[in-house]
Amino acid sequence: MDILVDGFKTFAATGGKSFDAAKPTIVLIHGAGMDHTVWVLQTRWLAHHGLNVLALDLPGHGRSEGTAFTTVGDYADWLKRFLDAAGLQQAALAGHSLGAL
Repeated sequence: MDILVDGFKTFAATGGKSFDAAKPTIVLIHGAGMDHTVWVLQTRWLAHHGLNVLALDLPGHGRSEGTAFTTVGDYADWLKRFLDAAGLQQAALAGHSLGAL
């Protein structure tokens, strides 16, 4: 699915299930230079076991528009805007490498 953040399309894989902002949600955040596909198995398993899943492509990565940021702080600030744009008031976050910072 695509979510508009700061005027740019952000892609997030849902594991083959429809997104429902009312369900418990986990957001999976990839590392630098990667995209949502590093989470493909986890995304599908979690989605088919009762969770909303958004395995996103950070700006300038994968299928998302925009330019990659240069600081971790910029990604953290962007992530807050992403959660707002997705209509999420709370979500669990999981990341690796840059995504864990």
